[in-house]
Amino acid sequence: MPKIPKGKVGVYLYIDERIWKEFKRLVFMKHESFHGALSYEVEEALRNWILLHQSPHTQKTHKINPNPKVYKAFMEVKKYLRERYGILMISGQHIIRRHLVEAIMATRGVDPRTVQKWIKLFLEYKLIKHISGELYEVI
Repeated sequence: MPKIPKGKVGVYLYIDERIWKEFKRLVFMKHESFHGALSYEVEEALRNWILLHQSPHTQKTHKINPNPKVYKAFMEVKKYLRERYGILMISGQHIIRRHLVEAIMATRGVDPRTVQKWIKLFLEYKLIKHISGELYEVI
């Protein structure tokens, strides 16, 4: 096990193979070496990600990546609506609350609190946007 420098942590991650190969290729093109370059560039990528998600300006204009559980639920709702009504739920498309509630009940449970929870999470992660009354828009 290599000695970890002071102020650093050792991290073991699972990253998509294609993304990692492309990242390494670009790092090598930039630095012409891997010695210290991979750690430096990963730190830079993390710094940029943190800044993007902490900036009040970008928080209002950029989507925050949804929690995988929320994203999975949203995909199940989309699939239900596509199969049942032919609704594709693409960006900019409007959907009425009744259909959204029905899809959530069919995929997540019929309890009204469950339905409210999922609508709130879809809104919070900017997967949908409330337009007016009973109308939502897919973002």
